Amino acid sequence: MRSEGNVRLDELERRVAALEVAAWARDGSRTAAAPDLAALDELRRKDGPRYARGELRGAVTFAGSVEFGDRKLLWAGEHGLPEIVDLDHDAMARLFTALGHPARLALVRALLAGDRTSAELQEVIGTASAGQLYHHLKDLIAAGVAEQAGRSRYRISNARIVPLLVVLAAAGDVARPQEAALVNPADDSATGTPSKETHR
Repeated sequence: MRSEGNVRLDELERRVAALEVAAWARDGSRTAAAPDLAALDELRRKDGPRYARGELRGAVTFAGSVEFGDRKLLWAGEHGLPEIVDLDHDAMARLFTALGHPARLALVRALLAGDRTSAELQEVIGTASAGQLYHHLKDLIAAGVAEQAGRSRYRISNARIVPLLVVLAAAGDVARPQEAALVNPADDSATGTPSKETHR
């Protein structure tokens, strides 16, 4: 059972976070939607071996509702912090390497919208060389991003679309950290100073 002091501290943190979000919303330079404080509070309360191990404690959740023409997808995922830290580094490196080339990112964008033929994908990356296209597709397939959908047709499976969009959105946040939402100040363990930026 939580002590009255802990309950009061949680309430104070919630109220301060709400004030920060209100200040964030008034700042005209911010363009992203305000974070969902209820979801963040729920994540903070997660407990058990999936969410805590030693000094590690927490969870990351993501969800998406997207439509690409006739394809309507709903997806949600949640991972405890220990699980994320224990992810296979080699597999993650293959994924980030596959996504780490402008031509392959252009292919992913095209494939997110639906199946594409080799000829359509060659147009996307602006190459006349089928060899270059197949090299990029081979890397995407090896990383589990894309798959062959038939003779000279490629796609991204429905089960991978929202997770890939989350990876792309998170990469955008990392590339533009100044646009991160103000949610809840926390001690920055590297500097011991308060940090006002967290992920949206």
